Amino acid sequence: MIHFDFDKDCCGCTACVNSCNHGAITMKANAEGFLMPVVDESKCVDCGLCDKVCPYLNTSTDISHFSLENFCDKKAYLYFSNDKRRKESASGGFVYDIYNKMLKEGGLICGCVWNENMEAVHIVSDKMEDIHRMQSSKYVQSNMQDSYMIIRRALRDGKRVAFCGTPCQTAGLNTYLGKTDRSNLISICLICHGVPSPGVWNRWKRIMEKKYNGDLIDVNMRDKSYKGYGTSYVRYGLIARQHVVGRSRDQRHTSLKARNVGIPTFLADPYIFLFTDDLYLRHSCSHCQYKADNNGADIIVGDFYQSIPEAGNDGCSCLFAMNEKGEQYIKGLDGVVVPTDYKTIGSVNGMLWKSVNEHPRRNEFFTRFQSDTFLSETLFTDFLPFRFKIKKVLNKCGLFSVVRKILKG
Repeated sequence: MIHFDFDKDCCGCTACVNSCNHGAITMKANAEGFLMPVVDESKCVDCGLCDKVCPYLNTSTDISHFSLENFCDKKAYLYFSNDKRRKESASGGFVYDIYNKMLKEGGLICGCVWNENMEAVHIVSDKMEDIHRMQSSKYVQSNMQDSYMIIRRALRDGKRVAFCGTPCQTAGLNTYLGKTDRSNLISICLICHGVPSPGVWNRWKRIMEKKYNGDLIDVNMRDKSYKGYGTSYVRYGLIARQHVVGRSRDQRHTSLKARNVGIPTFLADPYIFLFTDDLYLRHSCSHCQYKADNNGADIIVGDFYQSIPEAGNDGCSCLFAMNEKGEQYIKGLDGVVVPTDYKTIGSVNGMLWKSVNEHPRRNEFFTRFQSDTFLSETLFTDFLPFRFKIKKVLNKCGLFSVVRKILKG
């Protein structure tokens, strides 16, 4: 029976849940809103499968040895898709191109989508329309549900699968599959800052719904349609309910009105800013064992914020081919592939090998999160540092990009 300090060390990958044939393990939210395994001892038969697939129990490493030099012998690339839908991706559309190619060749794709309750979940799909749902960033930890189980079954049936997830999710898939033949699997690991609490995201969602008097039905946390890749926006899509009363009871009806609210992602949105400030990340993110080359991925992908002139203002990805299979997949796509070196990527992606430091006010925030039942934005704004307010004012005045260029010299 799996057991260790879940609150401190569990990454929430769900490998243990997917492995249990007796339904003895479920994932339930803890007081901070993170999903944690809960074991029903009356159903547990002590078979030990959950221990065998857990990445925490099966990943032995000293994270102090993680560094950019772990990638010195890996082939590095910059990439941007030629597809017009690159603008709908968070960066250069690399994962979109992988998914698109996989589906056209009859395979399956596994990635993160928003479900009907605006919760981030991983799904496995063979449908083209789900590629769009998987595009762009969801800055909240996703629930893997039964994805690992479905992927293993597909691989055993000889089907091809493209998977994309965070380092811990990729490591979880790696340990879960064990000796399963992976020749038909391409696993892609995201360069990860850390994962925010699903409970905190749900609270913010409800605050936004109250503020704008509507139901949130869509959100794009890296919308490039406003000002391009250089200044992405969070776009909240809401349906506002308006009661319209006619002259008689028979004429009374309810109409639905759509509304989009756009806020600069990293400059004015409190939820996103406090995520990047590490306020409500999972405990395990402060000592992540699955960074660098320690997650079993075939390809590692992330943003290349500096971009390159050829990519324009629609986004650029950076890639590491971690093995020959990853190299072949990269070279087999129709997008633009530009060879680079590991130091160029590392100069703008320290999270490739570094873990975050726990925020000094993290416990204070979660204490208030648990006790504050009011849907007030102050739960978030009271924790914003002064530099956020300066950035917001500069952006509102149109001076932020100018000041940033001056400071960069």
